[in-house]
Amino acid sequence: MKTTHIIRIMQQTSENANKAFHQGNYQGAVECYNKALHLCSLLPKDVKFDRVRFEATIHSGLSAALGRQGKHMESFAAANKALVFFDQISELDAVETGRYLMAQVNQGTALATLGCLEAALEALYRAKEVFNHKGLDPTKNKQWLEMVDGNIAAINTQIKKLQES
Repeated sequence: MKTTHIIRIMQQTSENANKAFHQGNYQGAVECYNKALHLCSLLPKDVKFDRVRFEATIHSGLSAALGRQGKHMESFAAANKALVFFDQISELDAVETGRYLMAQVNQGTALATLGCLEAALEALYRAKEVFNHKGLDPTKNKQWLEMVDGNIAAINTQIKKLQES
C-alpha cells in the first residue's frame, strides 16, 4: 500500500473516530482511534508526515473515549501518551491546545477515579495554568472552566472527608 494512501486512510479514520465520539459511540471511537494508531505504525520512518502531532491528537481522543467508557486506567495511559507527544511540539495551534487541555483533564479525571487525589488536582491545576498561559478567552470557554473547577472542588471535598475520618 502506498504511503499517501495509508496517510489518507489514517486521516479518514481519525475523522470517523471523532464523529463516533461526538455521536456518543465511544466503542466505535476507540476502535477507530486504535486503527489510526496502527496505520500510523505502518508508515516507514522516513515518510514526511508529522507523526508526533497525529499521535498526540489520536491519543487525546482515545483517552476521552476510554474515560467515557469507564476504562480509567486505559484513559490515564492514553492521556499520558498524548501529553508526552504534545510536549514534543514546540507550538500548539488552537485545536492542538484544546486537545492538550482535554488530555490533561482526562488524566486528572482518571487519577481521581483511581483514588490518586493529589495527583488529580495537580493535573487539573496544570490544565488551568496552560489555559491561562495561552491567554484563552474565559467567556468562550466558560463551560470548560466550570467543569474543571467543579472537578477540583469535588476532589478537594473528597480529600477533606478523608482527612476528617
